[in-house]
Formats: sequence, C-alpha cells, structure tokens
Amino acid sequence: MYLGLIYTFLTGLFFLIGIIISKHNKNNEAFSLFITSLAFVVMLSLLLCDLLPELYEVHNIYYLIPIILGFLILVFLDKLIPHHHHEHHEEKNKEDVIDHNLHLNHIGIITIIALGIHNLLEGLTLYNLTLSSYLSGLLFMISISLHNIPLGFQIGNALVFNKKNILLILFLVLSSLFGALIIIIFGNLSSVIINILLALTIGMILYILIFELFNEIKSSFKKKEVIYGIIVGVIILIVTFLVGE
Repeated sequence: MYLGLIYTFLTGLFFLIGIIISKHNKNNEAFSLFITSLAFVVMLSLLLCDLLPELYEVHNIYYLIPIILGFLILVFLDKLIPHHHHEHHEEKNKEDVIDHNLHLNHIGIITIIALGIHNLLEGLTLYNLTLSSYLSGLLFMISISLHNIPLGFQIGNALVFNKKNILLILFLVLSSLFGALIIIIFGNLSSVIINILLALTIGMILYILIFELFNEIKSSFKKKEVIYGIIVGVIILIVTFLVGE
C-alpha cells in the first residue's frame, strides 16, 4: 500500500521539477516557443495513444456526451478566466509582452484543470497496478513521470506565480496521490464513473490542443525553436515507449 502512495506522489513531483526548471527561463520567448511545441507533441500523444484508445475499448457511443461536456467546460472557463488574445509581432512593445504573458497564464490555468483530472485517474490506475506488481507499478510510474516533466515545463513557463496559482500547482502535484487516496478511503470506483472522468478529460485536452497550444505555435512553425521542441517531444515519447515496454 505504502509503495503505491509513494509512486503516485513521485509522479506529481515531476510536474514540479519541470515547473522549477522553466522558471529560470521565464523571460525567454524562444524557450517559450520550444516548450509549448514540446508540450503540444506530448499532449497530442497522450490523447491519441493513451486516452482515446482506452475509451474506445468500452465501445459505448454515449461517452461522446461527457467528451463534449469536457470541451464545453473549458469553453466556459475560457470566458470566465481573464483571457487576453494576442498576435505575434516581430517588434514587441511593453503592452505586447504583458498581453502575451497574461495569455500564457490563462493557458496554464486551464491546462492544470484538465491535467489534474487526468492525473487523478492515473493515480487510481498506478495505485491498483502497484498492489498487483511492484515492478509494473515502477515502470508505469517512470512512464508517467517522463510525460509530466515537459508538461510541467509548459505550465511553469505559462503561469504567473501568485497565491491562487500556487494552490493550483499544489493541486496538480498532488492529484495522482489523491487518486490513490480515493481508492484507500472509498474503494475502487465503478468503471462507469472512471470512463466518464476519462471522457471529460479527453474533451478538455482536445480544447487545449486546438485552441491554446496550437494557437500559440501555428504562426511560428518555421522557427527553429518550434522544430526543436517537436523533435525533443518525439524523442521523449520514444524513450517513454521503450521504458514502458
């Protein structure tokens, strides 16, 4: 039991590692493009290779409803959370920089909300897996952690550090552990509830990919920072796959 709790706690710490590293480069626009591109690749892989196949195995078309609901929740949050659209310019004045930073902070907040739900589910899975096999739990923990580092980069690069956002980061870091604690306190959740939460996460991540991350890099695809970010993201995915095998 205790090893499962340790594993779930460690996966959240890798978000924090990524956040801390990114904060040393918070004023570097090239680094921002690099990390956003990397996070786009990793999150796209998470959606296509992990979340969607897992829900597809259920073979229930009604789970499209919570997918749409998850998408609409972020549309609502998009309107509720202070949001600043911006365009990339070659020459930036002070207002452009402030506007850009506020927009990134907005992306960071809604990303934490979606990933927090996702990592709660991963915590459920990781804890159960560790109970049946310590080695399998360790490999799954390493795989999750490798994904969490670049996502932590992107979140840390986006967020403005204030009291509210620090609480959000704490929620994200502990979200996997919360999943394990839910099992300990309440027992295993029904497959229906787990699949509904999974579908909600899919809808949220779809929104983040299309309207936030892609929107940040679409006008800069030819820049070397974007190309390098995509390449590093692919390398991380390959390493994750090899470790998981």
